[in-house]
Amino acid sequence: MLKLRFDYRDLFNAPRIAFSIQRIWIQFTGLFFGYAGYLALTYLSYILNNYKLGDVWGRFGLFPCLFITGESFPWYSWLLWAIGVLLLLFVYLVTNTAVARALYMVSKGNHFYSWKEAYCFAFKKVWSILLTPISIAILIGLMVLGSLVIGLLGKIPFIGELGVSLFTILWFIGALIMLFFGIVTIVALLLTPGIIATTDEDAFEAVFQVFSITWSQPCRFVFYQAINVVQTLLSFAIFAFFVKKALVIMNALFVNFMGNDFINLCNNGQAMVQDWTFIFQSIIDSIFKGCAPQLFFTHNYSLIPLTELPISVVISSYLYALSVLFIGALVISYAFTTLTAGNTLQYLVMRKFKDQENLLERKDAEEEEEESEEKPAEPEQAPAAEKE
Repeated sequence: MLKLRFDYRDLFNAPRIAFSIQRIWIQFTGLFFGYAGYLALTYLSYILNNYKLGDVWGRFGLFPCLFITGESFPWYSWLLWAIGVLLLLFVYLVTNTAVARALYMVSKGNHFYSWKEAYCFAFKKVWSILLTPISIAILIGLMVLGSLVIGLLGKIPFIGELGVSLFTILWFIGALIMLFFGIVTIVALLLTPGIIATTDEDAFEAVFQVFSITWSQPCRFVFYQAINVVQTLLSFAIFAFFVKKALVIMNALFVNFMGNDFINLCNNGQAMVQDWTFIFQSIIDSIFKGCAPQLFFTHNYSLIPLTELPISVVISSYLYALSVLFIGALVISYAFTTLTAGNTLQYLVMRKFKDQENLLERKDAEEEEEESEEKPAEPEQAPAAEKE
């Protein structure tokens, strides 16, 4: 069992317990399917607006978005894009719950808890996971709807204006409550996977815990979240640095043995990856500034015309590019896994502060069911008359 001090120092365990093939694989599979759905719907929204697939791919690669174009789109394109965003967000929450569940069980000493069991738990709790932020968002929507109704009533000549101004303090309090609900929604998106994974409760309990933490421990939440974000970026940078150095060593070794063929396929493979992910490269540059060349490409690669290369080199360059994308996705998955681990540990610590309860010592419903299945049935005792 993981020994916790129940303070901010426990959060620094996140990069270590997140660095696991099992947890990274859980995060990778979820992000892959969620992002694939987002890509399909976003590209479809462009195509329905008379864009050519090749033009959109050349312009955005693997990171399309309707906002960054600054152009007008019909309502159905925005609707498809919004569905893609919501799909990605929902898959992210379910995946994070599976990751948090695996982290929680390993922290309790159950090192044989598989990734399939983690996903089974997350799918079993899918409605609780989704309804937690949705229910809070519905409350905000109802308050917005109420304000629209009051605004319409305020258009009544003389009476409406006096009525609205008379209750200004009441409307101000309502706006503060709405702002508080907005903050609670953000907290719910960050902590709901950890709450569900460590308590094995439903959406009602998750909503209660989110409101309780937001109201009773706001400063601690902000401080802990800042630690989580910083160590997530550092974990990503360190892992990306070693991955890039490993790729450089691998390329240098194969160049000495294969010569120009490997140089050409490696050049084309890296040029394709660079073309597909140039938006991501700009994000890395903006976050890590001068350290960015140590984590991503250091110079621009020029694609050699495919007609000038043997067919085997052309196919190999595509396979090389897909392999580099896969490795990069694992690095990103590790960053998200570290963030999930930090948020899970954060909830364990704040739950101890709030309720004086160590959730690592508690057996939830899933563990009790497993114990009851493993425990052999006791033999039935014979009646007293038969014994005599």
